[in-house]
Amino acid sequence: MTDLLSSLQIVLQEAGYETWLTPVDQFTAVCFEDEAVIGVATVFDDVASLLDRWRGIEAALLSRFAPRLRESEDKAWNIYSLFLTAATADESQARELSQLEEDLEQTRKIAAFGLNDREAIAAAILPVLPLQYRPRLDKEDLAGRLRTRIATIAPTAAQAHSTIASRPPTLSCFSEGTNET
Repeated sequence: MTDLLSSLQIVLQEAGYETWLTPVDQFTAVCFEDEAVIGVATVFDDVASLLDRWRGIEAALLSRFAPRLRESEDKAWNIYSLFLTAATADESQARELSQLEEDLEQTRKIAAFGLNDREAIAAAILPVLPLQYRPRLDKEDLAGRLRTRIATIAPTAAQAHSTIASRPPTLSCFSEGTNET
């Protein structure tokens, strides 16, 4: 559980959030905030305890931070509760977790299970992460691409380059040791 908690905190910090830990109902929660979003993430040992305790934890955290949330004005509309576990869920539990996310009462919710690495954590909490674009670059023939670009931009230069490139290397008649007069 500690690894998930610390990994979660790192993912949030890398996304630009200020984070801090706070105790709540025998759990340690990660609070996070940036210019637009406020949130609290709680990590559970198993899916059953997540499903049993999420509502009470959400209420306790909202009650505890109510004055601060009222001061946050526009951010008060962007409060997230994250309920996470590394444990796996059976089909019934997975359905309940999905329904939990549909409950928009009090806060927006993200519930996820099977979080075993940072990529899984990032994928689960994607709604609170900033937009990201990772271009996929396929392997390509850079020399061929350059030739094509040169041919498009300056056909004469491309033709000259291909003429020079197709000549066999020549030996210099000015090499050392040859002194013909």
